[in-house]
Amino acid sequence: MIGTLRPLEWGLLGLAGLLGVLMAVILSSIGDEPQWLPEPAARAHPSVSVKVAPSVPLESLAATWQAPLFSPDRSPDSMVGKARVASLANLTLSGIMITGNLQMAMLKQTDGRPLTVRLGQTLPNGWRLEHLTPQYARFALDGRTHTLSLYAKRLPPPSTRPPISLPREPLP
Repeated sequence: MIGTLRPLEWGLLGLAGLLGVLMAVILSSIGDEPQWLPEPAARAHPSVSVKVAPSVPLESLAATWQAPLFSPDRSPDSMVGKARVASLANLTLSGIMITGNLQMAMLKQTDGRPLTVRLGQTLPNGWRLEHLTPQYARFALDGRTHTLSLYAKRLPPPSTRPPISLPREPLP
């Protein structure tokens, strides 16, 4: 049935037999017993010492709240109600959000920082958002009112040049 095998076939048959023997050795768990380290003669426990954090006076930590760590400009936080500005000249109305139960004005300060205020809330300079429409926000302070309007970008006037027309070419 099986004729003579060529040398390459004898080599592959021998390799398959060798791999079969290797698999049998692995599956028979020969040499799988654990190799334990010798037990030490005497175990000496080091003395446990509790370390206490050093005591630092509070005044030496003042820089941590005067220059916030995660603020990009590393300047102290502004205090609410400390500096009262009489006008809203340093604020620009950049957006208005009016939904079912949320009415909010988004403002931009002269230094570029954003500021949001809800209807009825007070700004850090004392002005209170009193009225809000899709086009403007009205603020009040001590009987005075000031209105900030959204900047409406305007389109350029239409061109006076005639539209481009392509020459008539006959179809092939």
